[in-house]
Amino acid sequence: MKKSVPIIALVTLSFSLISISCTNPVNEVEKPKKIDNTLQSVSYLTDSIGHDPQQILEAFIQLNEVIDSIGYPDAGYKLWLIQEDSSEVRFMLEGLWPNQTIYDEIHNHQLYTDAWENFDFNWEGMTRDEYHRFTLVK
Repeated sequence: MKKSVPIIALVTLSFSLISISCTNPVNEVEKPKKIDNTLQSVSYLTDSIGHDPQQILEAFIQLNEVIDSIGYPDAGYKLWLIQEDSSEVRFMLEGLWPNQTIYDEIHNHQLYTDAWENFDFNWEGMTRDEYHRFTLVK
């Protein structure tokens, strides 16, 4: 005599398997952990020619994409336009980095060094007047 499995048991088992597969995705992508930036660099740039800020920004956006591809999406550069008409100091370039070790890792990475070699901006007429580094007090 054959033993048959009650229909209710098969239905319950099927629903259990479906609910498990829906609540526990196998290929779920883990979000990268946010790393706080504790190191900051600031450069003040004199612009004797009057470069287009958007052109400079576009070049740094490309460089930041490289830094992101290295694995540090919260690190990189921000370009600030100084709001003073009488000064040739037009820009502040801010660099934000998780720490010195990661700063060194990024700046020594082949992708970063290649990106600087191919940086899409002509620095003619631009000089760095001041450079400062800061660490976050915790």
